[in-house]
Amino acid sequence: MPGVVGLPRSKGIVIKRELVRDYLIRSESDGGKASAEIRRNRRWEFKLRAPIILKDGFKMAAGIKYYVEEFNFENPESLNFPFYQNLEDRSLRSIRGDIFIVKPTLTNKYYILRLSGGLNGDYSSESFAKSDFFKFSISSLMGWKKNDYVSYAFGVAFSYGFGRRSVYPIIVYNKSFNNKWGIESILPAEIKLRYSTLNQKNYFYAKAELHGANYSVRLDEAKEDLVYLNKSEVRFLLSWEREIHDWLWFGVEGGLRSNINFDLSSDSSIRTDVVIENSLNQALVYNFSIFVVPPRKMLK
Repeated sequence: MPGVVGLPRSKGIVIKRELVRDYLIRSESDGGKASAEIRRNRRWEFKLRAPIILKDGFKMAAGIKYYVEEFNFENPESLNFPFYQNLEDRSLRSIRGDIFIVKPTLTNKYYILRLSGGLNGDYSSESFAKSDFFKFSISSLMGWKKNDYVSYAFGVAFSYGFGRRSVYPIIVYNKSFNNKWGIESILPAEIKLRYSTLNQKNYFYAKAELHGANYSVRLDEAKEDLVYLNKSEVRFLLSWEREIHDWLWFGVEGGLRSNINFDLSSDSSIRTDVVIENSLNQALVYNFSIFVVPPRKMLK
């Protein structure tokens, strides 16, 4: 994305640890109702992104992202609902590759294309083909860099940002009021207010984010068919990113997570039948990350 004044350096390698604590899940299906307390929802995440082509008229970068998500219930030995038992017993994983393409023009216009594909869910199972866990997304945008302080773009995405496979519009707007304050947004996924110290070694954010994922999972061992866990939530967060040594940074983040969707369906389309309908209480979320950025001398 063409940058504006005040933006931080892009993250090349990210290692993140996240935790959501103590919330209630209530479920309803044809087999009845159930509820339980989730003591911990933990997540490890690793991201790598690097440029492949850097020319004035064409830029391309590639990335890989891997994360594993775990749910631990209060008193797991007392669980008598198959979905809870399976959620406690196994991790939900995702591994995917990304291609980012930016095509500037001789004017202030630019084009962006992002392609992403990978495996989501319990893909370590030998009972199913890896293709049963494959998810693909694509987004395309056309934008304008008005000046060094303002850029915006419009486009469309086909992805699982709302938990289910869907097509929706994208609006990108970045504005820096000065060297310290700015707004960054990729709607509907994220909007954040940015503040940085004058030496640009500390960044502070207040933001709202939409998180979505779609996992292919087994409802219980007795059934051979896969079902799809459609997960989406909105988060309201405060974060701080601090330079350790030029290219090495850390970040801490905390706030409130509010569930939108955590249902199981018979397939991953937007109009599918719900197999189990779940509701989750609001909960506190916090994370810690270490990440690598390009050294300053490389950007001169």
